Amino acid sequence: MKLLNTAWVICGFLAVPGAALAASTEVNTAVGAGQASASAALVYTAPTQSDKYHHFVADTFSIESVVRAAAGAAILQGMNTPGEWGQGAEGYSKRFASDYAEHVIRQSLMFGASSALGEDNRYFLSQRAGAGPRLSYALESTFLARTHSGHRRLSYSRIGSVVATAFISRTWQPRSTNGGHNAELSIISVFGAEAGFNVAREFLPRIFHTRTLQ
Repeated sequence: MKLLNTAWVICGFLAVPGAALAASTEVNTAVGAGQASASAALVYTAPTQSDKYHHFVADTFSIESVVRAAAGAAILQGMNTPGEWGQGAEGYSKRFASDYAEHVIRQSLMFGASSALGEDNRYFLSQRAGAGPRLSYALESTFLARTHSGHRRLSYSRIGSVVATAFISRTWQPRSTNGGHNAELSIISVFGAEAGFNVAREFLPRIFHTRTLQ
């Protein structure tokens, strides 16, 4: 029960800034960027269920996902976290397997939830001008998804899958890292990493093959 309550607290904590960002986006659209938003909605094509499955497979088993899991495992290895897994090749393999398992579970949950809710969590290059607005768009995208109309709103599928996976993964963690506090740290680290990659996707589109609205 304590873990469940903690999960709800984290959901609420994450939803507040996300909702604020979404509301801010809508206000700005209505006041000063109505035409740009309308244009973005017109050129956005909602993915079919087949498209969503293709993107799910591609993103779940991509080179980027392997690199991210490998980097995360290396950081945990350096911190010797969890200590019960030790060092050396065996310790690193356990940390890598744990990180990648979390990724697969998170992607699977998000795929199912986004399909049911009609959300598109893919990152698209912004149509904004200037470094500040583009940075804001990249950070907002960590918590937002597109609907079938092309407008962006709070991504319930992403937030829910991140929170759920953080607590599910506690089941195979050793004693030192299987608590609610560790799940909270996992949630923060996942959203932080996603925000960082979104910024990279926005400003280094050729390297990250960032999708664009057609």
